[in-house]
Amino acid sequence: MRIFSRKVFQGRALCTHILLFVLCASLLAACGDDPVSHFDDKTSELSSKKEDSSSSRVISQKTSSSSVNKGKVSSSSAITIELPPTEDGLDVVYVFVDGTVSGMIALDYFVMDAKIGMVQLDADSAYKETKTFYVSNVAKNGAYEINKINLTQPYVKFTVDGSIKKVADGKYASLSFMTLGDVTSGEIFNLNMLTTLEAHRVLELLKGNKLSFDEAKKKAAEEVWNMFHLESFDYDVSEMIHVSDISESGAALLAATVLLQGGSDDFAKFFKEVVDDIAKDGKWDDSNARLSIADWALTNDLKDGYASVRKTLVTQLGKAAEFEPYLKSFYLTELEFPTCDAENAGEIFFVKNKSSKFYAATYDDVSKSTARFVCDEQKGWLSIPDSLKDFMGETATAEDGDVRRGAFSGEFYTYDGTKKEWRKSTAIEKDRYFVLASNVKEFVDIQDVYENVKDDERVIFVLRHAERGDDTSKGGTLTDNGKKQSEEVGARLTKFKEDFVLGASEFLRAHQTVMSIAKGRGQSYDTRDTLPQLNDDWYAKNSEAVEKAKSECGGGWEVTSKYAYTGAYSTGADAAYYDLAERSVELIEDVLLKKYTKEKFVLLSSHDKLMVPLVAYCSNLQINLRKYDGGKWINYLAGVAIIVDKAGNRRYIAIRGLKSGFAD
Repeated sequence: MRIFSRKVFQGRALCTHILLFVLCASLLAACGDDPVSHFDDKTSELSSKKEDSSSSRVISQKTSSSSVNKGKVSSSSAITIELPPTEDGLDVVYVFVDGTVSGMIALDYFVMDAKIGMVQLDADSAYKETKTFYVSNVAKNGAYEINKINLTQPYVKFTVDGSIKKVADGKYASLSFMTLGDVTSGEIFNLNMLTTLEAHRVLELLKGNKLSFDEAKKKAAEEVWNMFHLESFDYDVSEMIHVSDISESGAALLAATVLLQGGSDDFAKFFKEVVDDIAKDGKWDDSNARLSIADWALTNDLKDGYASVRKTLVTQLGKAAEFEPYLKSFYLTELEFPTCDAENAGEIFFVKNKSSKFYAATYDDVSKSTARFVCDEQKGWLSIPDSLKDFMGETATAEDGDVRRGAFSGEFYTYDGTKKEWRKSTAIEKDRYFVLASNVKEFVDIQDVYENVKDDERVIFVLRHAERGDDTSKGGTLTDNGKKQSEEVGARLTKFKEDFVLGASEFLRAHQTVMSIAKGRGQSYDTRDTLPQLNDDWYAKNSEAVEKAKSECGGGWEVTSKYAYTGAYSTGADAAYYDLAERSVELIEDVLLKKYTKEKFVLLSSHDKLMVPLVAYCSNLQINLRKYDGGKWINYLAGVAIIVDKAGNRRYIAIRGLKSGFAD
């Protein structure tokens, strides 16, 4: 049996009285009498003599008789007596007789013969360690018990070394756990990550001697819980909780433990850094670490709502409290989700922290993350399924056949007015979107288009050949003026160092055109692609039907333009021409874009009977090449620029190499 004081004794008479009193109790024990019962009689007598005193002695007997199980006390017996202070208010005296403390350690693996140490702290020397030290074995399940404790002061520190198996990746990390306690206020001292964080912070707070032990413990506990955006007063004291407790406190502790484990691959180093960080000022200053953990928590929530994390925990612990809401609360706070309630139900949110792996600059920015969220008044923030992201929050009225690009995925959808729903667009419908968005109304100088191609874009120029002679066969050549025209165009296309990739139909004059343009810009033109699809019969489906239609319309220019602008001769079993949109998209997507997938600049030469339908299609019939109706015809070196960005978006521009895109 020991007597100890929280403050230095200054009243010699009181001290003598207590020592004599203890001596009597000790002698009685030595003579074989029960020290507890005799002590009770004596203290009762002392108490009765002070009944009329305003400050009587407080006598309490701590007992427990349960086996060690998750922090429960194994049969122990300890007596603690608190005597009143002296008149100067300095002395508070305790007696702790043959005490026992026990608890559980939230570690998974202990080295052989693992020990837990308990050392007494000196309240009169800034709570430094004394030479009073106790050691006990740690059971395989983490339980421990320290018996026959006799202390001169009530403040103690527990330490233990072991390894924890991380929930995040199943790897082991070696850690040292700690907790601080007052043996007069409890006998259960569990050790876990929170008690370790708290203990280091308490020791820092006690250095200044401005706070009492209890005040420092309370403040440190509040700061540690706040690390995880939890309120300390909602839960039991840290050393009374175990991660397997099925309670609110157990769930909160388990969540905090899981969150910390999501922070780094080198967990031992990371946890020490967190301990040192919080010890300094009670704040978790490492915003990068918090963000990393928040991203980890959100990732697991999106994956399966923490189902795999729960399975791992249940395997390790046998059971797990409802920790999931605490993990979600942490990432919602760290990633700055707004409050979700009736006022903002239906509101859409995406993470705006640029350092987060879930960052998005705008709703349709998917360069870093595809995660988007919507506020549900009853369920809180919910992840928007991919199937709904494109039209979530869509308010514009849609009509049958409308084509829109999904704001989120970039996929194209067509509205079915009968079913009143959006379906994925066909290739024709998708390109129709590009045609309408391009809004081509006039021919633009090829040099202006070339010089304004963006860094993330590539372009395919498809032009009618330059001025030709009278021979219209495949062997027909350009005139000298035609070669000159081409070279002059090439001389204006020199802003960029990249050479043009050259290609042409099977006709000689088409090859001569790109050769002359290349010569004009000073590049080699020995290698050229030959594309039969660029011949003048690309849109023709039935040559006999085409000849018949030419006779009816008065010539090849007339029938070609009438087909392009009215769809004439393109329906029925004996159709002369293919459907304009289908054949144009086939040329653009299945021939040109499929062949030239990465080249920055491509220059191709074709013929008027291909270029007129293609220009008509790409301009949505806005450029008037209606030769059949008194309109104009396409000029030499005029055509279309197909510009594609890195995301696959297309835009079309009608181009001219000469002063006009229309023939005289």
